[in-house]
Amino acid sequence: MLIFQDIASTPIERLRVSKCSQPTLDVLPPGKIRSLTLSNCQISSIDPKVFRTVESSLEELSLLNNSLSNVPLFGNMSKLLSLNLYGNKLKDVPEHAFDGLPHLRYLRVERNGICSLSPNALAEVKANLQLLDLSGNCFSAIPAQNLRNSVMLMYLDLSDNKIGEINNFELMNLPQLKELRLHGNVLNQIHPMAFMNVPQLQYLYMRDNLIGSLDGNRLQAFHKLEILDVTNNLLQKLPELKDLTSLKQVRLDGNLIEKVETLAFSNNPKLQLISLQNNNIVQIARNSFDSLDQLLVLLLSNNSIQTIERGMLDGMKNLQQLNLRNNSLSSVDENTFSSLRQLTTLDLAYNNLKKIGKKTFLHQTKLFWLDLSNNQLTSFEEGTFDSKIANILLDGNRLICDDSFDWFVRYLVTNRVRTFLPFQAEISCAGPEKYAGVRLKDLMMKKANDTLNEGMKTLGFNEQGQRSFISSLIPGLNPPQSRGMDSSALEHAAAGIPILSTLSQAIPSMRNMPALEAGGAVAGQPVNPQLNTAIEQFTAPLVRFATGGQPVASDIQQLIESIPNFVVNVPGLGNVDISKLDPNLISHVLRGGQIPGIPKETLDNIVQQYMLKMHEAAAAARSGTPLPDGEKFLPSFDKLPNELIAGVIQGDTLPGLNETQTQTIKDYYTSLIPVLATADESDNDTDVVSKLPPVKRPAFVFSKEMMDMLRMLPTGYDLSKIPSEIITAFSRGEVPDLRKLPSDLLEHFKSNSDKLGLIFNRVATGNTSLEEMLSKLPKFEKPVLSTFSPYDINRLSNEMIHEEEEAAKAARMRVYTAIALGLVGALTLVVLAIFAVYIKRQRKGKERQTLMSPGGPIPGAPLANSTMRRAPATQCSQLHLRVD
Repeated sequence: MLIFQDIASTPIERLRVSKCSQPTLDVLPPGKIRSLTLSNCQISSIDPKVFRTVESSLEELSLLNNSLSNVPLFGNMSKLLSLNLYGNKLKDVPEHAFDGLPHLRYLRVERNGICSLSPNALAEVKANLQLLDLSGNCFSAIPAQNLRNSVMLMYLDLSDNKIGEINNFELMNLPQLKELRLHGNVLNQIHPMAFMNVPQLQYLYMRDNLIGSLDGNRLQAFHKLEILDVTNNLLQKLPELKDLTSLKQVRLDGNLIEKVETLAFSNNPKLQLISLQNNNIVQIARNSFDSLDQLLVLLLSNNSIQTIERGMLDGMKNLQQLNLRNNSLSSVDENTFSSLRQLTTLDLAYNNLKKIGKKTFLHQTKLFWLDLSNNQLTSFEEGTFDSKIANILLDGNRLICDDSFDWFVRYLVTNRVRTFLPFQAEISCAGPEKYAGVRLKDLMMKKANDTLNEGMKTLGFNEQGQRSFISSLIPGLNPPQSRGMDSSALEHAAAGIPILSTLSQAIPSMRNMPALEAGGAVAGQPVNPQLNTAIEQFTAPLVRFATGGQPVASDIQQLIESIPNFVVNVPGLGNVDISKLDPNLISHVLRGGQIPGIPKETLDNIVQQYMLKMHEAAAAARSGTPLPDGEKFLPSFDKLPNELIAGVIQGDTLPGLNETQTQTIKDYYTSLIPVLATADESDNDTDVVSKLPPVKRPAFVFSKEMMDMLRMLPTGYDLSKIPSEIITAFSRGEVPDLRKLPSDLLEHFKSNSDKLGLIFNRVATGNTSLEEMLSKLPKFEKPVLSTFSPYDINRLSNEMIHEEEEAAKAARMRVYTAIALGLVGALTLVVLAIFAVYIKRQRKGKERQTLMSPGGPIPGAPLANSTMRRAPATQCSQLHLRVD
């Protein structure tokens, strides 16, 4: 193969070759390759000698998705750890197929056509095999003889075969087995003695089978079992899952279980998830979930539960998610969920709920998601909801929006509760007749509008003062001088509220304001009683107004800026003096903002009129005949709303204008940009240029770099979040400080760093140093990766198992070393003791030989020891020996 010609002398960590169309693999050049993958190459045969050139270095070999019909001969590959034969055409694994692979640990032969194994097929590698994947074949029985006594096997996958039962002793003497996958078979029976000496099992997957019964007592032998998955079987009775002290997840979905017995899950202190969805459960006995302090998720959707009595859900004091979707519940009350005080998510959709009792959610102070959609609810008793619940989904209920419903509307507005999802239709009232078909959203608007009136009163505007304030906006109602507040007083009152001040000057003839009495109507124009029907959201400042809090003028500004959908329905628009509109108001409306008391259509119309006047003024200025008040509609560059600039840059037309009209405005501002003289012009016209007055360069230019940067932004990104100094720097051809970008935009630029670098390089000027450029680049910190458990055997890499094995090996070595040192210490003590006894005996023997004659001891002589000293001469002369 030509691809291998240039790698003979280069050490290679990992080499992958795909779609190479090589029916016969007959050559591999000599080289040091640690991992080799040949996939989708249509290889049907392999020369027996082909791996000799890499056998001294190859550790991983993958021959997946080829056409091998026989296991090739691998020769003597003493370092090979992993062999992957996925997706070939193997029918059998013959004996001695893996001779010469003494250290093979990971063997994958899934998705072949193997229906059985020769009795000794894995004999040569069984002692070291840690992972064996036989999934996706046609086994009709467990290959027990090939598996038995695989003392190092940790991961076994027999899924997606045709295994019908597990006989006694078929899974025997697997002391290290952690994960067993049997899903996707036709299992209907597991014999009592099927598992013998499998003490380390942690993950047992048996979903999508035909299991009719499961003896929970047999599972107690698995003291380390963490996950049990028996989803989509034929279980009619919930197995007794007790005393499994390591169990964390139980999945029994899609069975035929009808009842949850008392203490069904007792003494499982680490259990975190129970899923019993899609069964036929009618009854849950009291204390069924007793003492499950660590349980976080309980899934009971798609059953037939009709009632939840007191005590049924006790014992789960830390439960956070409860799913009772699509059952037959007709009511819930204050006792139903009283023990679940950590609940955050509760799904009661698609039941038959007709009533939710008062104080039902009194103790669920952390609840933020409550799904009540598609029930038979018509109203809620006051006090049903107390604490804030951010999401209460009500789609599919026939709500009766009478007077008793008013408190609930107030609750929704006060807490800014979302009542439907984006893909659902808006919630509408089913009655009474006058409210039939009225959106719940409109009722919330009305409630907020009423509170706005209350807020006006607390700001010092009594009923007469309110009319005077409104009359300044709508002179056609009544002259403000006759209503107790003159125009100068009004201007003073609105001075601290910029947008209200702008509107008070710009909109002189709006009519039929909400909440006005008939006396405020214009002659010949009756008051519309339906006008007082809409305010979208209810904000904190207005709540404070209505509840007696001390308001300030800035609250109104906060209201306008923070609630862009806060609108009421006010039909009609008279003559608008748009020359007095503040550009900030235009910018606010272009961002989607709205104004209390003014409908969106009205504001859009105002902006469109402003744009038309802007076009008229720009066209006149371009033709040399500027309008007398044209400057009012053509603000300077630094005062142009960013939204207008961004729209033009992205190729959009301005609101209410066509492309030609938009281009006229663009040309006007472009003409204000000073044209830089070329080198030739500056040489020939130096005097002329020097005499020109200095022209200030605008803060924004429609440059190519700016266009490139905007194309990189995510679709629909809010340009107002980008600091103005970034945009200005780009437009001036300067290097922007990208560190000031919002964090979400920096995250987006991580995946487009190459394009960002090109733009950054093109924008940089010749006088910019490399250090300065680097200092302005954002620092992309390496993210902290999360880990998940349990792991997937299909994603298990050799390195992962190798690391685990090395860690276990190191731990064992430490234990062995400690034991060895202990034995050495003990042996040393024994030797020292024996040596001491020996020395003592030696001393006694020498004493006897020295101080005793053959007839007996010398009378009066002292006892000698092993350190007897030589007596002085004077003493020796006095020593007498008696000789018989």
